[in-house]
Amino acid sequence: MSILLPILGLAFVVWAAIFIIYGETWQLPSAFMPVGVGAYIYFDAQPWNWLLLLPVLSISVFNVSAVLSHSKFRGWVSYLNYILILPVIVIYILNFRKIFADDSLLRTIFCGLLFLLMLIYISKFWLSDVILLLINKFYTNKCDNLETEITHRFIKGIGKTRTFHVTITALGAIETSGFFYWYIGLKKINPNDKVMIKLKTGCLGTEYIAGFPKIISRSPSNKKYL
Repeated sequence: MSILLPILGLAFVVWAAIFIIYGETWQLPSAFMPVGVGAYIYFDAQPWNWLLLLPVLSISVFNVSAVLSHSKFRGWVSYLNYILILPVIVIYILNFRKIFADDSLLRTIFCGLLFLLMLIYISKFWLSDVILLLINKFYTNKCDNLETEITHRFIKGIGKTRTFHVTITALGAIETSGFFYWYIGLKKINPNDKVMIKLKTGCLGTEYIAGFPKIISRSPSNKKYL
């Protein structure tokens, strides 16, 4: 057991680092899935234990490699995007005095507002977006197998602001998950290779790239990798 714990700890660090580095916002909660599931099993039956399993939802939308819609959600769905975080805010407000019971008034106001803003931000991207993308996948209104080429891949920004991008002949330059970016390099896809990309539009109207590119044919010269 003394040997197993460091191994499991190292495995979690590697797992979390991969998702933090390469994951899009809706994939990031998966970084904490091992800890959430482990804590859920360890603490057994507790009233709010089910919250520990929320990162598991993120795995269900892992294959959403890029959202092509200008806004993730449009129309009435964009309002639902914020309505879904209201229960989290209500729970926070109901427990506000307990959380800051031992703090001064000034510290309570400052930390309370700061924590609320962080909670709204995290709930929006890590909970509400994930739930709506999952619902969007339940039914596909449109599915196209796009035959095209991936001509370029590049990274913008550094550190926490880093984003991954690829240039697809039929779509132009788009932001993708780091896993999609990494997969192109792993498969040694070059600008002249023919690939097939699956485009889907879900029941909420959000268009996205599903999964990873499938190589249809290699160009005669396979030396210039992306």
